[in-house]
Amino acid sequence: MTIRHFLLIASSVFIFISCSKKGGTDNPPNTPVPGCASNNAPANGAFITTSTVTLSWSAVSGASSYDIYLGASSTPTSVIANATGTSYTYTLPTFASSQTLYWYVQPKNASGGATGCATSVTSFVVTYIQSPAPFGYYVVGYFPSYRNLADVPDVKFRMTNVVVYAFYGVNSSGTLSAPSGPAATLSAVTAKARANNAKVFLGINDGSGDGKTNFKNMAASATGRTNFIREVMNVVRASNVDGVDMDWEFPSTSDGTDVTFTALIKELSDSLHRDGRYYLSAAITAGKYIGGFRDAIRNEIFPYVDFFNIMAYDDFNTTVPYRQHSDYTLATVCLNYWLTTRGMPASKCVLGLPAYGRPSGITQTGTVLTYKTILAQGGNPQSDSAIVTAGGFTNYTIYYNGQYTVKRKAMLAKQIANGVMFWEKWQDAADGNSLLKAACDTVGRAY
Repeated sequence: MTIRHFLLIASSVFIFISCSKKGGTDNPPNTPVPGCASNNAPANGAFITTSTVTLSWSAVSGASSYDIYLGASSTPTSVIANATGTSYTYTLPTFASSQTLYWYVQPKNASGGATGCATSVTSFVVTYIQSPAPFGYYVVGYFPSYRNLADVPDVKFRMTNVVVYAFYGVNSSGTLSAPSGPAATLSAVTAKARANNAKVFLGINDGSGDGKTNFKNMAASATGRTNFIREVMNVVRASNVDGVDMDWEFPSTSDGTDVTFTALIKELSDSLHRDGRYYLSAAITAGKYIGGFRDAIRNEIFPYVDFFNIMAYDDFNTTVPYRQHSDYTLATVCLNYWLTTRGMPASKCVLGLPAYGRPSGITQTGTVLTYKTILAQGGNPQSDSAIVTAGGFTNYTIYYNGQYTVKRKAMLAKQIANGVMFWEKWQDAADGNSLLKAACDTVGRAY
C-alpha cells in the first residue's frame, strides 16, 4: 500500500466517524413533564357578582401553557381555554340562580401535561345581587307582636300588601332577639298575611332601653355586622318571610352611626337581594328638621333599599297647644324633601300615616290614643281632632288623622310617591270607618 492509498482510507474513516457523531444516542434528554399549579384567585369559596371572573394561578417551571378546567362538578372535565400566562379572564354564562363553579389548571409542555392536578381544584360562587320585583303601590301596615291577632279581621290584611311584624330586636351581644311573650307570634302573623295575599317583613329595632345603644355597638365593626346579618338571614329563611324592615331610630352624624348604618344597610342588602329573593325596607325620619338624624340617611343607600317608610308623624310639642302632629302640610313637606331635595326615587318613597292621636301642649304620657279608641269616645271619623278623656286628663283635645285627611294623603302619595304606611294595623277601626279602607278606596286598591 502506498502512502497515497493510506491517506485516502484514513480520510474516509475520519469522515464516517465525524458523521456518526451527529446523530441518535448522544441527543440531550427530553424536557420533563411539568408539575401542578396552585390556584391563587379567586379565593376558594369567593362570591363573584360581576359578569366576568379573572382566574390566576402560580407559575410552574417548565410549563409552556396551561389548560383551564372549569365546570359545575367538583371534578370538572371541560377545558374552557388554554393560556400561556398565569391568568385568564372568563366571561361567565348566565344562570337562573347562584351557581358554584369549580376549576383548576393543568400545566403542559411538549413532553405532555401534568398529572393529578384535579386535587388542586377550588371553587367560587356566581351570584346575582338584585332587588326582587316591585309590586305596585305599597300599602304597609305594621303589626306589633304584643297585639291580639284575632282583633284584626282578615279584610284588614287584604287591604295591605305588606305586613311588618314588629319587632325583633338587637340584644346587648349584637345578635337578633325575638320579642318575649308576644300575643301574636311571627308564624301566626305570617300565616294570616299569606292567606290574604300580603307579604310579610321582619321588623327589627333596637332592643336597648335607650333605643340606640345595641344598634350602635353591633354596627361599629365589620365582625359585628357580619354576625348580626348572618342571624337575620337565618331567621328570615327559617320563618319564610319576604323581607326585612330596618327600624333604627335613629342613626346620626353626631356619633358616627351614619357611617356604620350605611355599611350595615349595604351589607344586609347584598344578603337579602341575593338572586332577588328578599326585600329590604327602612323606616326613616320625616326629614322636616335639619340635623344629624336627617343627614345620616345618605343618598348612597337609595339603590340598596327597595322602599323607605317615611315617618311623617309625631311632630308634636309639649308646650305649644293646638298643634296637629301629622297634618297634610307635614306630608307635603316630607315628600318634597325626600323626593325633590334629596332625589329619592319616587318608586321607593312611602308616606307614613298614624292610626293614633296625640295631644298638644301637655305631657304625652298616657295621652296617646288609638284611632279606634278616639272614635269610641265620640271622635268623628271625618275630623282630625276630638275632645277625649284618658290618662288622668279630662276633656282635652287630641289630634289624629281621620278618613278625609288619610284620603288626601293617600292620593298625594299616589301622585308623586308610591305608597302609604300605617303605624299600626291594630289601632285602626275594624268597620267602615277604617283608615286603611279610606286609603285603599281612594287609590283603587281592591280588597
